Amino acid sequence: MQPAAIVFVAMFAAAATAVGASLLLRPHEAATPPASDDLRQELAALRAQQTELTRRLDSMRNAPMTASAAPGEARTALTVSDEQVAAAVEAWLQRHPGGVAAVAANADAAAAPFDLAREVPKLAGKNYWNNTEAWKRAFAAGQMDAVVAEFERLAKENPNDIATQMSLANAYMAYLQMDQSKWQYSMKADGVFDKVLSLDPTHWESRFTKAVSYTFYPDFLGKKKDAIKHFETLVQQQDTMPVDASQAQTYLYLGNLLEERDPARAREIWAKGARRHPDNAELLKKAGS
Repeated sequence: MQPAAIVFVAMFAAAATAVGASLLLRPHEAATPPASDDLRQELAALRAQQTELTRRLDSMRNAPMTASAAPGEARTALTVSDEQVAAAVEAWLQRHPGGVAAVAANADAAAAPFDLAREVPKLAGKNYWNNTEAWKRAFAAGQMDAVVAEFERLAKENPNDIATQMSLANAYMAYLQMDQSKWQYSMKADGVFDKVLSLDPTHWESRFTKAVSYTFYPDFLGKKKDAIKHFETLVQQQDTMPVDASQAQTYLYLGNLLEERDPARAREIWAKGARRHPDNAELLKKAGS
């Protein structure tokens, strides 16, 4: 394969890895918090609506009564019942817990200068989907390069600290999630996962993320075989771990990879996962097929 083609394949695989792996690590029930730009826009829109409503009411109060509008009709047009007001306020509060003060506070926080020393600890130990708003704030402030550099510094100073190494891997993957031109960070993250596994071969998140990323590589690169090996290792290790809902994904992915080449083995894996995770509807469906 020509060098240019190799680079292209690496870029393609890295971009797919960022999207695929980050989606899989996203908490199933957690809603993505609104971006800071959304908060500012919403607050500005609310203020504009308030100003426009005030202007219209003042205009209607000061306008002379026309002959075509009877006094009763004018009063009806201007009347808003207490029930309507209460319903509107309740609906708005449901969308904005904490009320106007909370919306304003969030908008002010979003507009505040990005403080690297203050924000990096908030990002440590959190992947993109665990702390989307904070990662987006760093990206919007143009500080992701500085954030990555800081995590690289910390990882270099603490080479045997798994939590610090995983924070660096998460920073690489988060940056790639928001800017896929940073495709080289996928390979850097993969290297960090290898380092973590050398420190702790049973580290679930690093092995799982690594295995998932390999499923997005083109077949001719042979990475799916490596993915199967990592998933099989995870199945063995999970037998000795407390049951966690996220572990169900191991059985699903391993079965899917084996389905075409070894259907019987795939059904066996799905059945084993279903016994361990009886509440997982997808595993139950696969095991019964």
